[in-house]
Amino acid sequence: MNLLLIQSIMNEDWARFKAMIIVLGVLYACVFVSVLIDLYFGVKRAKRLKIACTSFGYRRTITKLTSYFGLLLMLSIADIVASIVFKMPYFTVIGAIGIVAVEAKSVFENLKQQEKGIEKLPETLQKLFDSKEKMQSLIAFLNTQK
Repeated sequence: MNLLLIQSIMNEDWARFKAMIIVLGVLYACVFVSVLIDLYFGVKRAKRLKIACTSFGYRRTITKLTSYFGLLLMLSIADIVASIVFKMPYFTVIGAIGIVAVEAKSVFENLKQQEKGIEKLPETLQKLFDSKEKMQSLIAFLNTQK
């Protein structure tokens, strides 16, 4: 049996070890950046809907990061054990792709929520124009604003 990653450390094959660390670092960084992007769009959506950003929401982001990095760490350990067979960290790659896909879906959901508000605009305007009293009060209000 040949533990490729462990053997590279024991044989002082630092080039292979460095390459593996770089790959893992890129995967972890991709997950971190995807969570930050989701956080940005979540805060942007909350501000648009005039929802207060509280520490609870930020703690959820920290909890999410902790869970994701815990999962990636377990997958990295599985890759070290599986280095008997595989030369690359395939489990960590698959896990990171899955996490980034989940975060991308969350970002797209936030963007869809934004589009829904725009889609309802004609209905809202139609309701406003249907009521003569509402229209007159709106015009009076706009005329008083300077």
